[in-house]
Amino acid sequence: MRTPAYRLVKVAEAFGAKGIHIDKAENCGLALQDALNTRGPVIVESEVDPFEPPMSPKVTLDQASKLGKALIKGEPNREKIALTVLHDKIRELI
Repeated sequence: MRTPAYRLVKVAEAFGAKGIHIDKAENCGLALQDALNTRGPVIVESEVDPFEPPMSPKVTLDQASKLGKALIKGEPNREKIALTVLHDKIRELI
């Protein structure tokens, strides 16, 4: 994953809050527990898979149609996103 141009964790720390950065899925549980146990403000930022489509578990036909149209219009990573959607659907059925 690439590092973003700005880090919300650094902004939080500059204002005296706690900042927690999650870079791997296996660290998520401990990081969230740390955030919940912290008194005062906390910012939790997480790296995500750029090829994971922003779809909820329950997708309406209208939402699926709009995703399809966006992919057709020229989403740069459309092949990887489409494969991820297909892979997720197959895992659901098995």
